[in-house]
Amino acid sequence: MPDNKFSKEFLDGVRFFLQDHSPERIDKNLRLVFFDYLRNQREGLPTEFDEVLDDIEALFTLIEIMRNEKWVK
Repeated sequence: MPDNKFSKEFLDGVRFFLQDHSPERIDKNLRLVFFDYLRNQREGLPTEFDEVLDDIEALFTLIEIMRNEKWVK
């Protein structure tokens, strides 16, 4: 991945998003939706589902990092 600096617009967007959306709530709700989907799609998952799992795992890791940060409200 290139070593880019994030734009002010991106950083402001993340800050504003986290001011209105608790990482704990996002984590809980995304897990509920994702695992409910898996329960209902036990058969017939897309062939590229391994990529989906990798992306979801990376997203949950990011959310865990956000949960551990001290964000100014």
